[in-house]
Amino acid sequence: MGAPTGAAGGSPIGRANLASMVGAPLVILAVAYALWWISDRLLYIGPLDRAAFGWAVVIPVWVAAPIVAGFAWRTASPTERAMAAVLVGSIVAAAATSLIWRAIAYTDCDTGALRSSIDWAGPSLIVGIAIGGGVAVSGTLVAQLARAGRPWLAVIAGAVTEVAMIFLAILVAADALFGPVCRRPPI
Repeated sequence: MGAPTGAAGGSPIGRANLASMVGAPLVILAVAYALWWISDRLLYIGPLDRAAFGWAVVIPVWVAAPIVAGFAWRTASPTERAMAAVLVGSIVAAAATSLIWRAIAYTDCDTGALRSSIDWAGPSLIVGIAIGGGVAVSGTLVAQLARAGRPWLAVIAGAVTEVAMIFLAILVAADALFGPVCRRPPI
């Protein structure tokens, strides 16, 4: 059995090529996560508190990931781009779902939790899909514009689209995750 091929009898998708198309944006996202993790533990980095550091450093690094992905995908066939986008989106969605679920599933309620930890799996998955899908959509847009010979438009459109996707994920999270988590104390 040979390597999978691209669109209409295109060249085989090499493992190294697919690995770089998937690995490049994931490395950038890992750096963004590491920066967030460090800032969350230190509380202050230089003159910035963790919230300011998040908006000034972590979010721009995160926004760079779909731009890097798009430029890595620009020479790929449509089938290869779709494979890379699905892989990157799925990996990001799985990681985000796991991190979100672990953060909210085990509440410390003196009066008892309203939901069991498994009840948080569905909402966490919805938010994870929104996060992973945002990276995949933004990266695909960047790839199409870069392939069309519009690199600066690709960067700008990718950044604007990813910021919009981040806010969409926040709205999805607000709807899916927020609300009371602990039972009311008895009167």
